[in-house]
Amino acid sequence: MKIFVGNVDGADTTPEELAALFAPYGTVMSCAVMKQFAFVHMRENAGALRAIEALHGHELRPGRALLVEMSRPRPLNTWKIFVGNVSAACTSQELRSLFERRGRVIECDVVKGMVPTGV
Repeated sequence: MKIFVGNVDGADTTPEELAALFAPYGTVMSCAVMKQFAFVHMRENAGALRAIEALHGHELRPGRALLVEMSRPRPLNTWKIFVGNVSAACTSQELRSLFERRGRVIECDVVKGMVPTGV
C-alpha cells in the first residue's frame, strides 16, 4: 500500500529515517522523500492502516506534525514519466520547464536518494 506523508522537510529527512519510523507497523518496501512530502510503500495493508492511524500528527521534527494518509490516485488522463540519469544539480523547476515545452505539467519532482528497503 502506498502512503502519502505530508509536511516533511525533504532537506532534513532521509528515506532511511522514514523507513525506521514506519517499520514497527509492517514491512516497508521503499521510501521516497521529495521537498515537502514523501511516499512510503508498505507490503501489508493492515500494517499500513496501523501506521496511518498511529503516525498522523506525529512530530518528526518539533513543531512539524506529519500528515499521513493513504495515497490518492493520479488524475485521469495523466501519465507519470520516469526520467533517469538526471544530474544531481538539476532542480525540479528546471525539469518542469523542459517538459512544459510539450504540454501541461501537473507535478514534477526530482527524487534523490530513493532507497529500496525490502523485497
